[in-house]
Amino acid sequence: MSKRNTLKKTAALLMSLALTIGATGCNFLVTDNELDLKQVSATVDITDELANGELSAVKSDVDKLIADKSLATDVLKRDLVAYFVNVGINYVQNYGYSYKDVFELLMQDLANQKVLTQYAVAYYLANGSDEEDGHKTFTAQDCIDYVNEQIEAETNAKTKELYKAHRDVLGMKYFLTEEEYNETVYTLMQSLNAALDEAETSYIKFSDDHAHEEARTMPTNVNALEDEYVPMKDGALNYDVYTGRNALTSCGTYEKVDGSTASTRKKAYNMFLSNLQSYGLVDKIEDTALFTELDYYYVELASALGKAVANKYLTSLQDKAIEALEANNYQYVANKYNEIKASQESKYTETPSSFESAIGSISDESFVLYGYKNFGFVYNILLPFDVAQEQAYSAMKNKGLKGDALFNARKALLAEVQAKDLRTTWFGEDDHTHYAYQVSKANSDKYYGSQDSAYLFFKDNMTNNDQYKKLGQYLGEYPYNGTAVENDDGEWEFTPNKLSINGFIQEMESYINYALGGAKASGNLLTSYNTDVYTTNNVVDYSKFMYYEGKVDLTNTSCADFFFAGDETRANDSYTALSAVNELMFAYSTDTGCLNTYQGYVVSPYKTSFVSEFEYAAQYAVNKGVGTYVVAPSDYGWHIIYVAFVYDADNGDVYGSFDYNDIEKEGTFSNLFYESIKSTSVSNYTSEVQGVVLNAYKNSTTLFTKTYQDLLDMD
Repeated sequence: MSKRNTLKKTAALLMSLALTIGATGCNFLVTDNELDLKQVSATVDITDELANGELSAVKSDVDKLIADKSLATDVLKRDLVAYFVNVGINYVQNYGYSYKDVFELLMQDLANQKVLTQYAVAYYLANGSDEEDGHKTFTAQDCIDYVNEQIEAETNAKTKELYKAHRDVLGMKYFLTEEEYNETVYTLMQSLNAALDEAETSYIKFSDDHAHEEARTMPTNVNALEDEYVPMKDGALNYDVYTGRNALTSCGTYEKVDGSTASTRKKAYNMFLSNLQSYGLVDKIEDTALFTELDYYYVELASALGKAVANKYLTSLQDKAIEALEANNYQYVANKYNEIKASQESKYTETPSSFESAIGSISDESFVLYGYKNFGFVYNILLPFDVAQEQAYSAMKNKGLKGDALFNARKALLAEVQAKDLRTTWFGEDDHTHYAYQVSKANSDKYYGSQDSAYLFFKDNMTNNDQYKKLGQYLGEYPYNGTAVENDDGEWEFTPNKLSINGFIQEMESYINYALGGAKASGNLLTSYNTDVYTTNNVVDYSKFMYYEGKVDLTNTSCADFFFAGDETRANDSYTALSAVNELMFAYSTDTGCLNTYQGYVVSPYKTSFVSEFEYAAQYAVNKGVGTYVVAPSDYGWHIIYVAFVYDADNGDVYGSFDYNDIEKEGTFSNLFYESIKSTSVSNYTSEVQGVVLNAYKNSTTLFTKTYQDLLDMD
């Protein structure tokens, strides 16, 4: 498992995002003099403190880089303004901070970042860096020579001048690997494109000549790139900022927004430049088709690269924290497990209701290790009444129909309910919004039902996991159930295959059996399903609403394996089955509240807020265990309830224990628990080190408050 994934990117880019400036309602520039924002508001120089510290041997080297301007010391007023526009205004408008407090906070943050960058440079000058291809050493003179060589080798006259004006861009690049540099540039460009995308939408005119369906919820992470993915082609970054003045084809993997044209993009870019210019962040004489030829871009790039160097140093510290976790067969992690479980056992034994509250907010970073039997989670596929059926049922109730007579009338309406695939909005007229791809039986072994060819969805996520994130608990092999035809105008026409409740049950069992490679899912219509539901005591017998009961024959239903898809050592049928059901839920259910939940709806054995028919059926199913599915009606339509997770421990340990042998098996409880503890430990350790560094060099910052006093006085 990659240790780099443990420490998330903490180096937030100092993006001014001037596209939002017009909405701030603030005019904090009191002069039109562009030189005002170029004033130095603070200087940071750690060399005096270095003389008395553990890195004293490289003091002269750091001095040399600062003198060469390959290592920056100045915080300009423009930096403060840019940071305020991106971050600070939110604290003023939404959290009630004063301008003075915000600007002082931002200035301290900017100074701290300079301290961390300078310290990281000093550290690498003294210690070098362990890279994948071996240990690399750094010297000040080598850095200066590298900067000069890069400038001399640059053939673009504009870029050459920008490098001369911002030597620290190349200075910081010297301390990064090519991969780290490309990742930083890519992240910066993504942020710039995202800002332009947002602005551009106000210029895009969408056609009103046809109605648009409400967008169907999609699984989390659709089209989401892996965190460390950087698009490369022929050894170079395959991505650029799209301004509308440059060709879209020159921007590599960047994908324009739906409805974008060169005209709308130019308008957004022009507004961006205008806002930057109005705040002095871009010189008024700058006007270029390439964003990367703006002086502003190099200011932001230098800041981003400086943070990347500091972040590289902080990331390297995680090995020490991880070593402590891995000692003695991960004894620290095992102790942490026992400590948390004991604490929860004490709490939940004293107040059992707190257990039910806790499981409602579990996550990969918040675990409930001690629990009670007969609690669980279910998926709910709701096949609803259509509008006409809803109106007919409401009319019956308004006319005073009650009791068994009303339930009998509802039963007749339920028999007419038809399910249909709701994923039509996953087909789009634009590549950016089109998630379907066609497959046929002739060249694929995917699931087709009765169809010879069909459309599946999210090809990139399902087949290109090196670049795109996987879709959790989503099998991805259930095609659109019906016909989809694209006409000459690029619009899609759909003919869904409508399913009765019995037809849907058959479809669900068929897909689960396909997923598991055998006849694993089966059930029966319940003869007790009846409209005479009132007992002699005039109490509703909710068991008589139960229409169908089935179960999937699963080889493993361990709580510890809920998110474990399986590996080369063993398969996990329970994960595969719930992934198939989850996919059907996205396709058919109108209960969107259950989509993209962590494990489904929480079901307790006590009174719940669910409608009574659903409550009874869900509690009944949970008692039967993982893989159980039942069908029951309510005033909303048919509920197909699938049990995804059950606390089967009898008032005790939910997961059994922490098992270090499962650490590398992604998705197992032990893997997730370890990753959570590791993330916390690494974060705490690096925060502690960062605090020590900032405290040791707290006297290295000199503030020139006169240059930004007008900002402090805005209240």
